[in-house]
Amino acid sequence: MNILYFLNFYPTKHKIVAHDEMLEMTRRGHQIAVVAVWGGEKDKTEGLPFKVHYLENKIRLLRILLLFFKFGKKGFKHILLLKKYLGFRDSLKFFSVYHFFLNTNPDHIHAHFANNAALKAYLLSKFLDVPFSCTGHGSELLLYPEPYLPELITDARPFITISNYNKRQLMERYSLPEDSIVVNYCGIDMEYFKKDVNLRPEKYTITSVSALKDVKGLKYLIQACKVLNDRDLPFKCQIIGGGPDHADLQELINCNNLSQKVELLGVKSENEIKVYLDNSSIFVLPSLSEGIPVAVMEAMAMQLPVIATNITGLPEIIENGVNGYLVPPKDPEALAEKIIELYKNPGLREKFGKVARKTIEQKFNLQKNITRFEELITAQI
Repeated sequence: MNILYFLNFYPTKHKIVAHDEMLEMTRRGHQIAVVAVWGGEKDKTEGLPFKVHYLENKIRLLRILLLFFKFGKKGFKHILLLKKYLGFRDSLKFFSVYHFFLNTNPDHIHAHFANNAALKAYLLSKFLDVPFSCTGHGSELLLYPEPYLPELITDARPFITISNYNKRQLMERYSLPEDSIVVNYCGIDMEYFKKDVNLRPEKYTITSVSALKDVKGLKYLIQACKVLNDRDLPFKCQIIGGGPDHADLQELINCNNLSQKVELLGVKSENEIKVYLDNSSIFVLPSLSEGIPVAVMEAMAMQLPVIATNITGLPEIIENGVNGYLVPPKDPEALAEKIIELYKNPGLREKFGKVARKTIEQKFNLQKNITRFEELITAQI
């Protein structure tokens, strides 16, 4: 199958879920091309088994006139449709690149994240008369939904989301029928994310992998570390990721005299993250909003017990007291108590870790879930 993927940015500093999906679909013999609507880190495209295309942000009148000449009434009707959603100038900019899409001959168009890139993919699918599907993830569905989201959901073939929590919320909010949304969990490579049993952290090591922004709740992890430090717990905490809150979080670390215990490590590659996980005791995610984060899947596959907030889709991956702990959001004391409990019980850490890996094998396996995705979109051809 020839699949045209639409993403807002690609490649990015942080690996996104779509990356592994596209690689695996390529390995399975599908022809993949990627449209990065707002750009990306172009120096990271070398070695990819598919082409990444970046849209021009210019109005090309000659191209538009040629399209009108070629498609006549259909072209005029479509530009009016684009104007309805994109406005006058942006509709002309987008229509200016349609000459490229006419040469790609996609069998299917798929978008990740139900926002601008998905809207453009949806509009293009109408012009090319090919099936459009979309995977909606988290904040763009529940926290910052676009006004056209209900239309994307009802017209997508299919509309996929990554948790049952998302599906329930969308059905209730927009009065949608059960069959309008399909749940297909994200997955990870179980062979790659496998613990090195010969490695043991020298100190009780807490790891978190997250973007450094307010919605990720990292300040509550730092506040929990203050509790640990006040109780003389021997630990270190490493936070991997980049983002706009770096300076504020570093200031919070310094103000609480935690600079020797808590470190902001910045953005790391997948290989580097795996090494950090291999040398960790537990994984913590104190988020205020999530889908079902891949970072948690990776940690659990590496047999780490996870402490996370009891929100959104996280209870679908973490069973409290079985493979990890769920705590209330914005509660550093509760977070600290569970961190201390796991510190005192290394046997419980090991037990949680083994069950955690089994959870990922059963529900969040990349191969299984991409097979499901493949079946869903193939059925639309």
